[in-house]
Amino acid sequence: QAHRGSVLYWYMAMLVARGGLGKALRGIGQCRAVPLLHACRGLSNGASSGSNASANKLPVSTTTALDEHKAVRNLEKKIEDHLRDQPQDKPDLESQKGEAAPVPMTTQAALRILDPEKSPEKAGSKDIVVRSKTTTGQVLWPATEEDIAILSESKLMYPAPYEVEGSVIIRLVRLSDPVTSPVSRVVRNRQFGIRGNEKWKLLAMGAVSTFFIYSLGFWQLRRMEWKRELIETRRNRLAMPRLKVASSPFPWKDQVDDYVYRVVEARGVFDHAREMWIGPRPGSDDEGGTKAGYQIVTPLRLEDGSSLLVNRGHVPMDKLDQQKRPEPPTWVKIRGVLEVGEIANFVGEYARLKNRPDKGQFLYMVAEDLAENAGARNHRECAQALITAHDVLYEDDFQAGYRRDLPFTMRHKEDYLLFWADEHTHFNYAMQWFGMGSLIMTMTIYKFIEVVKWRY
Repeated sequence: QAHRGSVLYWYMAMLVARGGLGKALRGIGQCRAVPLLHACRGLSNGASSGSNASANKLPVSTTTALDEHKAVRNLEKKIEDHLRDQPQDKPDLESQKGEAAPVPMTTQAALRILDPEKSPEKAGSKDIVVRSKTTTGQVLWPATEEDIAILSESKLMYPAPYEVEGSVIIRLVRLSDPVTSPVSRVVRNRQFGIRGNEKWKLLAMGAVSTFFIYSLGFWQLRRMEWKRELIETRRNRLAMPRLKVASSPFPWKDQVDDYVYRVVEARGVFDHAREMWIGPRPGSDDEGGTKAGYQIVTPLRLEDGSSLLVNRGHVPMDKLDQQKRPEPPTWVKIRGVLEVGEIANFVGEYARLKNRPDKGQFLYMVAEDLAENAGARNHRECAQALITAHDVLYEDDFQAGYRRDLPFTMRHKEDYLLFWADEHTHFNYAMQWFGMGSLIMTMTIYKFIEVVKWRY
């Protein structure tokens, strides 16, 4: 039924060109009665109304494509013969609104709609039906100056097909232009930007979108500069001599920013009773696989009794229990990189879950929170920074001449120079944003010029 309804609309779409409006309206009345529907007799019973469509069955059509082609050619020959015999006086009508139509040919004989299935009464007859090659049911009438003036001043826009199904559509066309279907005109003229102030809205939306996308590109360029400086700072400080820490006060007290990413060497005893787990989070094992586990932070008691937080690395779930990784409380020498811990970004500062030192629950490595459970007498120094160990050597092992196997996966110094998004990645992102912004700007300007010059 939906297919029949759409076809019915196409057959009932009446187009006016070069014909009197009164004749057009009278012809419309005639075509509703017999003549036009003769061109689509297969639909006259089934598609005239929704209620009759299901009640009446359509006869089987035996018309072939060759028969239809011959009929079209016969009509085209009639049109050519008819127009050849008429004067062709076509003054300029570009000043007319809407679609331009040629000046009426006053000497032209009146056209009447005939049944296209009937043979003409005589060879020289001027009674023709003008049909579109692509859409059946379109009929042309010559238009008078009055008709052109009335229809050109109309402010009505092309409706959607579903809004006028079974109705009659009248519009002006040039015979020099292809006579297209009203449905294609709907698709052509229903786009955004061609009515009223829509073109300015289109330009404003394009400008805002371009500005926003370009701002993302400049943001990536700032990120690129920040990442370049960060990598260079880390490279320079990792290459500096090691800081040896034996007692409090520490060299970085109240000036951590000047010592961060420096390599630190310290000697002390691990306080395993105050071991803290940060996570859970994924980590890699010796074979390169990924395993769930925790980062282990243990206070290191120095010779003077002060404490230093040490991130010993990642431990898988199956080795979290200290009984599965026994470590005697003996003197140990550690080397690692000084860090302030994991710093949350602007969103994470307010949206992330918080550490709960009172319950021993830590999701993020924040030195200030970890110091709450470290039991350090130098709490202020302990809360400013921690050491991420990359080498741990027990003095008993050194004297025995071997190194014990520890279950911790520690971070290497080279890892501090590796980023998922380095400076080159940020530059590529910036170029992508600039490219997208330029594309949107170009399309907006092109579309704005198009709609400014748009003619219905």
